[in-house]
This record gives sequence, structure tokens and C-alpha cells, in this order.
Amino acid sequence: MKTFVTAFVAVLGVFVGGPVTAQDQGSYDAGTYATCAACHLPDGAGIPGAFPRIRSRAAAIAQLEGGRDYLITVTSYGLMGNITVDAAQYFGIMPGNSAAMSAEEIASVLNYIVFELSDTEATGVDEFTAEEVNSAQSGVAAKSPATAGEIRKALTTRHGDGWP
Repeated sequence: MKTFVTAFVAVLGVFVGGPVTAQDQGSYDAGTYATCAACHLPDGAGIPGAFPRIRSRAAAIAQLEGGRDYLITVTSYGLMGNITVDAAQYFGIMPGNSAAMSAEEIASVLNYIVFELSDTEATGVDEFTAEEVNSAQSGVAAKSPATAGEIRKALTTRHGDGWP
């Protein structure tokens, strides 16, 4: 129950406090990140046991082979299944954003998460583009949260201890 109350307060804070703006964070536009911040919080720290941290993890994932397509798939179509982040187990369904966000907005959100919500430099990571988002989306046969879960399983196996 405490986790639910914490999550509710965090979500309420996003709506009462207003969306995160570009002035709140560095040079990438955070406007579309407000959708993500409802669960993952404005700073990307997440809520342990309810919503996993994305801060610094997205940049690390983007550096891995297959990581960029995974991030696009999760942002576009959501994520479902058991996952472990920072030794905590999560099970739930994250909704996708492809119906509510354009390819440009998804690229913008990913750029914000990777470059602004990282405690380290995203070395060797190119900015996401709408063209890349469109390409990755067209390569996904089953556009559902379960697809990203399957991609995640394959990537965690492939990268082992290198998976953030």
C-alpha cells in the first residue's frame, strides 16, 4: 500500500506541479517527457518497487548493440513482464506511446532521457531521429508491450553482466 501511495503522490505532483520544461533541465526539450515523468519521476529516479529507474540506465542501454531499437520499442509499444532493475523485481505493464506521440516526439523523449537524465556522458551515442524511430517501428511485427519484453530477455542474455 505504501508503494501505491508513493506512486500516487508522485503522479499527482507531476500534474499539480505542471510538466517538466526545457528550462527545468539542460538543452534537450523535456516537454514530451512529462508523460514518462508521471511514473519514472521528473528526474528519472523512478519509485522502487513500483516504477524502475531510467536515470542513467537508458544511456547505458543505448550504447549496447540492439539497445537503441529496444528503447524505441519500449517507448513506442510499452513493456510487459518480469524485469529486474537495481536488484529489485518489477512486474507490470508500461503502456506504449506510439498512439499519442509522433516519431519526432518519441525521438525527443529518448534524447532527453539519454542525454539529460544520465549522470555520466553518453559516450558514442548519436541523437535519436524521427527516421530512426520510424525504421525501428516498422521492424516490429507485433506492436505490443510483450514484444519489448521478449527483446529485453534476448538483450539481457546477449549482454549478460553488461546489461544495466
